[in-house]
Amino acid sequence: MKPFSTAYQAIKKLLSKMFHKTEEPVTPEPTPAPKQETKKAEPAPEPKKQEPKKEEPKKQEPKKQEPKKQEPKPEPKKAEPKKEEPKKAEPKKAEPKKAEPKKQEPKKEEPKKSAEEDMAAYVRESERKEQEAYAAEAKRRAERAAKREAEEKRAEQRQARREMEAQAGMGVRRVTDPVTGEEVPLGALPSRATYLKKYSKIASTSDDVILSVNSILRHPEMSKNIVILGKNGFGTVRVGEDFARSFYSMELVKSDKIAKIRAKQLNKIGLEKLAGLKGGCLIIENAGLVQPEKLVEVIKNSAEDVNDYVVILTGEIDSLARFFEDNQEVVDQFIYLVGIHKIKEKGMLSLARGYIKEKGFTADKPVYEQLKESLQGMEAGNIDRFLDFLDKVMEAAESREASEGNGGRKEVLVEDVRRA
Repeated sequence: MKPFSTAYQAIKKLLSKMFHKTEEPVTPEPTPAPKQETKKAEPAPEPKKQEPKKEEPKKQEPKKQEPKKQEPKPEPKKAEPKKEEPKKAEPKKAEPKKAEPKKQEPKKEEPKKSAEEDMAAYVRESERKEQEAYAAEAKRRAERAAKREAEEKRAEQRQARREMEAQAGMGVRRVTDPVTGEEVPLGALPSRATYLKKYSKIASTSDDVILSVNSILRHPEMSKNIVILGKNGFGTVRVGEDFARSFYSMELVKSDKIAKIRAKQLNKIGLEKLAGLKGGCLIIENAGLVQPEKLVEVIKNSAEDVNDYVVILTGEIDSLARFFEDNQEVVDQFIYLVGIHKIKEKGMLSLARGYIKEKGFTADKPVYEQLKESLQGMEAGNIDRFLDFLDKVMEAAESREASEGNGGRKEVLVEDVRRA
């Protein structure tokens, strides 16, 4: 049976939703270019106006010649008694003021100033272009971030509306089955999918988790491999572990063995080391960095008639999209996609509630307010780091209760969050 859609097709849709609208204003056709050229050709008559300006200095030249004729007056030169006056008067000393070296100095300074001005103008122009480029890039990033936030907000609103409709009995939520393409009820998580229930309250993630599990149950003959999308540099291995444990509890796999390996490490090892994983699950971290030929080997090695294990890829959306685009031969082996990359602070707190309940603990509202403050020191979306932190919180609660003689109460207090 040919799958109706794949995780790669779902990733492409997500990317197009995130960036399609923001890329449109950048693609205007260069049609206005010829219009600008015709406008630039119009200022040709300007040199005609400059010609009469050149005629004006010609009229000033004869004016300068007239005082030259007045200078050679022979009469004062013939008067000998007047020769004593220039001796007393020091007009000759004024001659060095008009000396040429002084005139040459400003002439040398002028080109230096013009070169400095040109350099300063060039620097200013370069800085202006850099600032404009930086502002344009910042604007594009802000638009993309706003687009993502708007999409996440709409997803949260849709989830809230679905919950209200479910509570009011206004109908059954329907989704598209990724294998057949048919509209089917979304349903709920099976009771044995214990480790996945904490994700069912996250608006941006719950549909993906529920749809994947129910579709796998409806189509056991299809590949059970899963792709988990996270943010760049954020860990989602714990999500893969929860799928693996749930698969075993639902008897979708034969073994509870879980192997976790990074892509770069997988590239270096031989697949004989995975022989002991038979019937379990393999989680590949940063899967976008796996060598294509290595993943093809893994897919063949995980076949039902070989070692029969499930492959779970975790990684960042762009890297996985590029990987699938370059390796179409493995696309059909990954049908199910779970998006963790859209989770925000509210979703992280929902995850905390579900995880604390899953571990058998209780907590009041002040505890979650303190967890909200603790989230400011870590990244919203880094599931691995947050769940590790919650483990430390519950360990602190057990230690405190043991010291107080209240072992078994399993209640998380604000002080436990602060101590973790």
